[in-house]
Amino acid sequence: MKWQIPAKTFLVGEYAALIDAPAILLTTEPNFELTIKESVSSLIHSNSPAGRFWCEQGRSLNQLDWVDPYHGRGGLGASSAQFIGAYLADCYLKDELPKGENLLKAYYQYAWHGQGVKPSGYDVIAQSQHGCVYIDNSNKTISCFDWIFKDIAFILLHTGNKLATHAHLESAALLPGFENLKPIVKQAGNAFKEGDSEKLINAIDAYQRALTELNLVAPTTLELLKQFKTNNNFLAAKGCGALGMDILLLIVSSHKLKNIVDNLRKEKWLVLATSQDLFQGKKLLELHQIKTSNNYYPA
Repeated sequence: MKWQIPAKTFLVGEYAALIDAPAILLTTEPNFELTIKESVSSLIHSNSPAGRFWCEQGRSLNQLDWVDPYHGRGGLGASSAQFIGAYLADCYLKDELPKGENLLKAYYQYAWHGQGVKPSGYDVIAQSQHGCVYIDNSNKTISCFDWIFKDIAFILLHTGNKLATHAHLESAALLPGFENLKPIVKQAGNAFKEGDSEKLINAIDAYQRALTELNLVAPTTLELLKQFKTNNNFLAAKGCGALGMDILLLIVSSHKLKNIVDNLRKEKWLVLATSQDLFQGKKLLELHQIKTSNNYYPA
């Protein structure tokens, strides 16, 4: 039995997600793959959330064959994809119906040791869905959108840098400034509902500025963003995920997408995905209620 789990990238909403505020995540291909086999040399670490979950079910990791099309590059949700795959494989072997609530409950149990900030779980939620996933835990909302903007496209680049999100969260703190991120994400959500590409571009730019003001963007990423913002071909640019360290999001005109991607590759950039690679497969499971609270109360 094989499961394919998409990669994820925060369009907007990293850090806001930690206080149950809205976020929008992109799910893209190529997909991670997890297969139940016999006597394989598993690439899932025994101390990872997925590894600990699987072993505590009384099973061997040598039953799980893991394929990472990104070869260990960070920022794309490999750890959360592993956990989704391990949970679905466990349900399959037990002949149980997978439930989103049980997946999240197990994820929090194995992904957080009580130190630092609790993971939002938004990556697990998004990667079990498809398309552009809007999540707002404050009102238990999950919505999946297509990339409905005909005149703009996105490009995801890898910076070549890597920051482990779980390690970052262990030393992170919830800041009152996270509250200021909420209306920007809602603006981006409205852009999807209205099909307003200019509103989305403005929201992405505003979110990047807000993260920079909160000192939540790595210096290496800030330097890269400066380079892209001097080029008029790029309508918006943003670092994604923990400190924006691993992934860059670029917004470009749709009719320029192919030429820009070709030029980026000539310049030795690793292009991970574009809006043409949005995951359109079937949802891996239904989520009817989510609960991810960090017990955060705004000042």
